[in-house]
Amino acid sequence: MTNGREPAPGLPPAAAARLEGMREARSWGSSLGVSEFGALSKVGFQPVGQVLGAAVYSVGDPGDEECPYGRAMRPGEGALPYRPAATGRLLPVPPTGAAAIGSARPLVAVLYSARRSALRRMLAECSALGGLGVIGVTLTIGPFAGDEDVLEFRAFGTAVRAPGVISHAPPFASDLSGQDFTKLVAHGWMPVGIALGVAVGYRHDDWAVRSQTGITAGNVEVEGYTYLVRQVRTDARNELELDLVRMGAEGVVVREMQTRISHRRCPMLPLGKDHVVEATIVGTAITRFANLAPPPIYGIRKLDGRRPVQAPEQQVTVGRGGEPEEASEPGNGRDAEQQTGQGAGNPD
Repeated sequence: MTNGREPAPGLPPAAAARLEGMREARSWGSSLGVSEFGALSKVGFQPVGQVLGAAVYSVGDPGDEECPYGRAMRPGEGALPYRPAATGRLLPVPPTGAAAIGSARPLVAVLYSARRSALRRMLAECSALGGLGVIGVTLTIGPFAGDEDVLEFRAFGTAVRAPGVISHAPPFASDLSGQDFTKLVAHGWMPVGIALGVAVGYRHDDWAVRSQTGITAGNVEVEGYTYLVRQVRTDARNELELDLVRMGAEGVVVREMQTRISHRRCPMLPLGKDHVVEATIVGTAITRFANLAPPPIYGIRKLDGRRPVQAPEQQVTVGRGGEPEEASEPGNGRDAEQQTGQGAGNPD
């Protein structure tokens, strides 16, 4: 971490000038809400400024020019195995299981590289401001200037520090809110970084898929699509676990799980179609720094079930002499005597 005076190495000139202006003005900005800011101060942290990292990548080679079925499937694509009597040759069978799913590795590599570049530049701004880490990180992807083949990756968050705390470790990044970050620290855990799990797979729509999605198929499971989605999500979770090992974290708090499904024209079969699945998992990798007792929880107090009895209201009546007198409670002996006496004096 820097001392807050010198920009971190590799910081773009525009970002360095913006951070220098913030230091000279002795002001800071924050993307946190009021409740988040209040919760943050309870564990000794305070914001030092908004930080941003961006990277623009051209995705011109997704690496999915092949098809798992290959050119050998073109003569009898989707046909069951049989041995014609004339040739005695076994015709090829479409692959099943993992062999039927292709992986766009160049696309996965650029998705990882672009996100990590944006995060790295965001953390460089955090170091230049003297922050310990960044919370409330949002990762966004969008086309650059309307070009679908050129994507802009952005990482945005609020850098925080703890007055009096000096750390020589790299700054952390977390996509948790201010309240969730406070709860995490209060229980003895600290963020390490943003963990990513990305996987892209595609599968050819063979005869089995077409028969299960046809008009006469009815309500049936499309087994090829089920396996494709399950396999790609499993690959994304495996990549997430590898990211945790790389960062030395003990666990991850997952905040985002997305699955995007699209289709394309098969590059091997002119009249064929493939389905493409992209799975992304993003979360905050965490590690324990102390075994702390859980903080007290303030909730609704449990009562014993008895309702408080209210005292009867005081009533005032006017007697025969015009003087006000207090009305006694029902069953009072004085009332009984008065009623008896009145009855005796007026026999009629």
